[in-house]
Amino acid sequence: AKKRRAGRIGKTKLKNRTFQRWDPNPRFGDKTVKAMWDISKSPSVNLANMGLLAKPNQDVERANNAPQANKEVNVIELFDIPDSDTMTKKEHPLPLDDQKYIAKCMAKHGDDYEKMFRDIKINKMQYTATQLRKMGARFLLLDEQQRQVELPPKVQRLVANSD
Repeated sequence: AKKRRAGRIGKTKLKNRTFQRWDPNPRFGDKTVKAMWDISKSPSVNLANMGLLAKPNQDVERANNAPQANKEVNVIELFDIPDSDTMTKKEHPLPLDDQKYIAKCMAKHGDDYEKMFRDIKINKMQYTATQLRKMGARFLLLDEQQRQVELPPKVQRLVANSD
């Protein structure tokens, strides 16, 4: 039986290497990057024009010999990250189920997220303390129209201080 199995090795096939080097029409989420991108140039040249390296782990000498960055581009302007305390205008930034969940946790433990994390009866989804802290911060940032669940008495002082 072993000799029969030994002869079953088939022919090796060459891999199909007809892929493109880069996407000629890339999709961008940022309008500034889209405006700066030149499809006739390679991605590394486009990134160099924005002041970025295509391969950040390459040697320092190779980075110094790279094409010079375009000086009129403000790199901070390209990657301006909004603060986490400010929310975009959405109808319900925190879903109703999450509002009920965090309100129940806050009703028992207030703003002690470590106790919430360890309470397996209330924290059935087993969120970490960091996840609970973020959810609690988003819940406390909701205004009266967005909040669909009543605010627990233990955390009303936190909302009153922020106003």
